Amino acid sequence: MARSHFTYCRLVLALLLVAAPAAASGVAPEASGPVFIEADSLTHEAGNRVEAKGNVRIRGEGLTLLADKALLLGDRDEARAEGNVTILKDGDTLRGDRLSLNLKDQTGVMENGSLFVRKGNVHLKARRMYKLVGESYRLERGDFTTCDADPPSWKFTATDVDVTLGEYATGKNALFYVGGVPVFYFPYLIFPVKTERQSGFLTPRTGNSNKKGFTFSLGYYWAISPSQDATVTLDIQSKRGEGLGLDYRYIRKKGSEGTFRGYAIYDSQQQRFRGDMSQKHLETVSDTFDIKSDINLVTDRTFYRDFAEQNGVYNRNSLESSLSATKRFRRYVLAGEVRYVEDLRVDVLDNRKTLQKLPTINFTGVRQRLGETPLFFSLESSFTNFYRPEGIKGERLDLDPHLIAYAKPVGPLELSAWGGYRLRLYDARGTDAGNVYHGSGIITGGGALSSTLSRVYETGSAAMPRVRHVMIPEVRYSYVEEKDQDNLPFFDYNDRIVSENRIVYSLTNSVTGKFTADDGSADYRELLYLRLAQGYDFSGTRRDLLTLVDEGRPFTDVMAEAKIRPLRQLSVGAETRFNPYHMRLSTVAVTADADDGKGNSAGLAYRHARGQVEYLEGHTSLSLVKPFVFTFTGRYSFDRKDFLESLYALEYRHQCWSVTLSYRDRIDNREFFVSFALSGIGSLGSFRAF
Repeated sequence: MARSHFTYCRLVLALLLVAAPAAASGVAPEASGPVFIEADSLTHEAGNRVEAKGNVRIRGEGLTLLADKALLLGDRDEARAEGNVTILKDGDTLRGDRLSLNLKDQTGVMENGSLFVRKGNVHLKARRMYKLVGESYRLERGDFTTCDADPPSWKFTATDVDVTLGEYATGKNALFYVGGVPVFYFPYLIFPVKTERQSGFLTPRTGNSNKKGFTFSLGYYWAISPSQDATVTLDIQSKRGEGLGLDYRYIRKKGSEGTFRGYAIYDSQQQRFRGDMSQKHLETVSDTFDIKSDINLVTDRTFYRDFAEQNGVYNRNSLESSLSATKRFRRYVLAGEVRYVEDLRVDVLDNRKTLQKLPTINFTGVRQRLGETPLFFSLESSFTNFYRPEGIKGERLDLDPHLIAYAKPVGPLELSAWGGYRLRLYDARGTDAGNVYHGSGIITGGGALSSTLSRVYETGSAAMPRVRHVMIPEVRYSYVEEKDQDNLPFFDYNDRIVSENRIVYSLTNSVTGKFTADDGSADYRELLYLRLAQGYDFSGTRRDLLTLVDEGRPFTDVMAEAKIRPLRQLSVGAETRFNPYHMRLSTVAVTADADDGKGNSAGLAYRHARGQVEYLEGHTSLSLVKPFVFTFTGRYSFDRKDFLESLYALEYRHQCWSVTLSYRDRIDNREFFVSFALSGIGSLGSFRAF
């Protein structure tokens, strides 16, 4: 086999540009490095004419050309390749019967060409692929799909496809085929070329709702710059009117970032403009100073009930907006915040009685040691200005300094003690007594005695050779002075501090296993966490909404918290409280999750609080019968004896497309969706049957 190399690289660079639909940049690279040519027969004649025949293999600049025959005419700036022409670069593949190039203007044509782009799994075919001047291409009768099968499950075909890298691809007389059968016709098709983020229209969505009627929404994605983009959405609802939405995202220097989202509609049913707006921003001024904003506004209380779809949004009761600034020093943190709350409950006449915090200023002293002593000092303080047009308002200064001591008296024993004096000062207006200047100081304190005991056990198992058991017994005492506070203004529960004279004893156990990974490295996983605790009140008074408390019942509920993970694919958690006087459970919260990593998962959660709430929620995803995936999510209320929400979905997954049937059942709404998605293209929209 003949073999040669030379530094005249324009042939390879031109071939690289022909392969550019896969990986071209805006500027052609300069020629550098050798080019190797291998063939059964290789001749180099005068006039820079190089001819290679039989098993031709040309390598250079990270590109490989295979062909039965190749010819380089240096004096005419032309290059040709014939017979099973294949170009390989970075996992992308260009194939064809015949390739001809003009090295001077970097134009050419590939006969019966097919291009595979690894990123996105894109397959592109054309009778002729023309490389035009610059970064433009033209395909004669081009086919596009992301399916590997031949023939593909779906494809687009179009005449006169024009492609400009970094911009758009357009096609005339486009047809969408499913299994070889034409389904949709588009007189003109345009889509962004995926070299970077590109502006363009998104797939429209259609549906139907008993509140909105027939709906149609069309979005336009605008790639403003590498650091910002926006989506503008036109929303048409037959029962409510026309709406417009905007989503704007940006990133700034030093990690600053933010988002803006807004939606407005002229509600033809209520004959008025309605909408909402949310804005979030983080301004990182320096490593120790940042400013945050979280602004949320809505035109009326019932807007979310009429237009929102997500749980937690359409049934929200309040809307909060805040602006804050935080400055961190070496030993102190200074933070200020302005917070405004909008009450969205329908039965509230207006927002004039809603208490606002305008502003709150917090000054925190980080725990620091006093000299060489075992004493530490910390401080928590806040100043809040409470305001509302109607009702009590005023200012509160809250000072809470603490002195903490640590010691290790004997062996593994650890001892800590603390004491403080919480002082609250008020200037209140709007009370029955007029303006009130008042203060109250409360003594606080406590101590804790604990020990950490641990031991490692050899199991003799190769999969889990060692197990570590850690046990932490602890006794903790807390004291809050009992003091009459009825003469103080009431803004929030910090104005009515409940006295405390309680001892809490607890035992915490943790079991951690050391496993051997497949590569021989060590892998640690907590197998069991269990904490049991109970308290005894010497005064018999405490704030407890679930257990009757008086002098004759000084013991608190027995509290248990457990987390079990016997297998990597299975985890169980539980939190419960047991009343020792009535011999019954006060609260129960149990969760279980399983995931085999193969598309099958399930989760279950049960929550019960005596006299307050009791419900069961679960979710599952099953892919046992390929290629179908079934998912279910539901929440059942034992109080209502009915499901609050259920969602069933069945998805058929193909290598390059999928279709999903879903049914959602809520108390006030029922919906059925059919959605179809193409791999590499995205969803084609959804149809809501009712």
